[in-house]
Amino acid sequence: VPSGPTKEQINLPVTFEDTAVDYTLTDFGDMVSAIVADPAGGMNMVAKSTKVASSPVWAGVTAGTPFGVKDAIPFTATETKMTVRVYRPAADIPGRLKVEDAADPTKTCEVDVNTTKTNEWEDLIFDFSTPVSGTAALNLANTYNKASVFFNFGTDGATAGEKTYYWDDMM
Repeated sequence: VPSGPTKEQINLPVTFEDTAVDYTLTDFGDMVSAIVADPAGGMNMVAKSTKVASSPVWAGVTAGTPFGVKDAIPFTATETKMTVRVYRPAADIPGRLKVEDAADPTKTCEVDVNTTKTNEWEDLIFDFSTPVSGTAALNLANTYNKASVFFNFGTDGATAGEKTYYWDDMM
């Protein structure tokens, strides 16, 4: 049986625009994600992630497969930030970005940022030099090649009600 061409492994920046890239999204905790047209209009493609009523507090989505992104995230002593463009149904909703070593899930770093806008795009800046209290610090000796997004981290879907979040331009 003939097969089609193999797509490239996802890599940063994640834009959902390159047809040669495999933009697989790996949901966990009953999150439901798909790649769709931008809700604000235009031809831009984005990720749509819905935290459903059965989602636990830790539900989220990984950009790519469990193998992570192709190249390690290039953190340095002075370059510790990642951005994700988000479109959320309300302001003041916490977003968490977690980076980890795809080969060793004990090597992680997590950062929270709250939204300030409602139903419009906003660039959230996650500074891994200031991780969430109780989580691991950024260790530049580690390889971080997997990134996961959590919407309304700490609140389960039953409490918050089903909510849809859009995200794009992870870099």
